Amino acid sequence: MSPLSLRTRLLVWLLLALAVLLVPLWVLTVREAQATARSALERALLARLGFLAATLNVSPQSLSQVTNDFGGVGFLLASGGTRPVWTDQGDNRLPEGVYEALREGRTFRRLIEGRLWVAQPSEQGGFGVAVPLEEVAELPARFFRLYLSVGLVLLLLAWLVGAVGLSRSLRPVRSLARELSLRGPEFLEPLPTPPLPELRPAVESLNRLMEALSQAFERLREQEQAAKRFAYGASHELRNPLAALKGYLEVLQRRPGEPRALEGATREARRMEALLGGLLTLARLEGRGQAQAEPLDLAAFLRERYGMRVEGEATVTAEPALLELALDNLRQNAEKHGGLPLEARLEAEGGGVWLYLDDHGPGFPEALLPRAFEPFVKGDGSGTGLGLALVEAVARVHGGRVTARNRPGGGARVGIWLPA
Repeated sequence: MSPLSLRTRLLVWLLLALAVLLVPLWVLTVREAQATARSALERALLARLGFLAATLNVSPQSLSQVTNDFGGVGFLLASGGTRPVWTDQGDNRLPEGVYEALREGRTFRRLIEGRLWVAQPSEQGGFGVAVPLEEVAELPARFFRLYLSVGLVLLLLAWLVGAVGLSRSLRPVRSLARELSLRGPEFLEPLPTPPLPELRPAVESLNRLMEALSQAFERLREQEQAAKRFAYGASHELRNPLAALKGYLEVLQRRPGEPRALEGATREARRMEALLGGLLTLARLEGRGQAQAEPLDLAAFLRERYGMRVEGEATVTAEPALLELALDNLRQNAEKHGGLPLEARLEAEGGGVWLYLDDHGPGFPEALLPRAFEPFVKGDGSGTGLGLALVEAVARVHGGRVTARNRPGGGARVGIWLPA
């Protein structure tokens, strides 16, 4: 058995709520009607009896006229406590307390076994009537029939109005369900804000989830690209040192102990080791999330670790080990191309700090500037290795960015933006 939908459950609860409302309303209406009818009858009887007492026309005949109008039986009481005179010769008995009330000069009013007893004192003793309340007793049945006919129609109309209102109110839920059915791994755009306040926390949670999924998929794509780049770079960049190593080993095979061949084989093995280490580091950085950053006095770090001349002061949020990796690669590049010493300049911008490193080498070839931070880019007899790619990867895991250009006076300038 399939579970009930939210709409069906709400409609069932609405029907139960209406039923719970109608039953107490019926009970209260019946009681109020009975009390009102009894009170009106008492006032009418007291008025008639008072009129008889005022006209001094109290007799069995006058009481018979009252009982003809209201029904029941009348009675006359003598002050001597003799038996009452009834207008009806049936089996009638006075209730307890009538004589006491009349002797004290009080009006007697009481409902006993479906009959309303009303008596008032007179000079002769007292008189009164006992009127059956059959019509008042029939009020619950009459109201029940009324509620069963008209009330059910009103209940149905109220339920239909509630059903229409609930259906219209649940439209945002259906719209959200349709919107979610369109979502997939390639479409994780944020959901629109629903008009129902009750749905907004759920939609906000879903948007946060989709944002996290989008970031996770983006990291997976980056890791996939990094794996492809690793395979491509390894296959191409290791080909030359492998060929050279093979040649040196062949020489050593023919001439064991040849110093130049042994030196060359060792050099190429170290070159291969450096390439593999750089590729593995780059792959780890590209597949990593955020850096484990901490506040760092950047100017003091550059002076103490590298002995650089630094212009400006700034505190950034960075992971020292990763920042050191990037700076070591920039220093190695400058040393390789004859650009030492490095000079640093710090500039605040947009909630972060630019760290500009200037060297004194020949600068970047113009054709390679747009792709300076890509690994193993070749062109016009020159190319890039892994150093600047590692610098760009370090900046990215810090939530930063990089830039590269040639200085007008000569030399290259590499900039790393880090959050302050």
